Amino acid sequence: MERERNIVTKFHPNPLHRRGFLIASLLVTGLLASSCETHRTGKPTKILFVCQAGTAKSPIAREILKRRAKERGIRVDVLSRGIIVEDHVSPQLEANLRAAGIDTAIEPAKKLTYSDWATADILVNFNPLPASVKTPDIRDWTDVPSVNDDYANAMAVIKQRIDALLNEIANRK
Repeated sequence: MERERNIVTKFHPNPLHRRGFLIASLLVTGLLASSCETHRTGKPTKILFVCQAGTAKSPIAREILKRRAKERGIRVDVLSRGIIVEDHVSPQLEANLRAAGIDTAIEPAKKLTYSDWATADILVNFNPLPASVKTPDIRDWTDVPSVNDDYANAMAVIKQRIDALLNEIANRK
């Protein structure tokens, strides 16, 4: 027993050093965790989806992106807008969305405004944009099939592109 005590005191002659080391370790660990949290939870990326009517592709993409970003712990602010707001949701599309648990009516359809695109970090367009829309990061998704006419393929393309967009955002942070 005496020999063990000598070995312990040889490496840690003063118990205060052990306590100091422990406190310093905890502080460093806490600072690192805090730094990581700040890095992970910095300013959310603001994404704006725009489609012609504002009631189909853009709100569908908005809801899918919100869900997938939350699952991955990626902070985003997501809006959807229409160039000319009209109801373009067919009864079949409505049934498909309900089956997929996607509620596009959570937020009312709104017309695209200057303040929408001026504050967006990334703008994703499903239809050609008015010439007045100028923002540095526009993603052209105009080749996405119609969600009313080709639901399965449209959803596959939208989900694939959203996953790629989220990977890009995660790598930026």
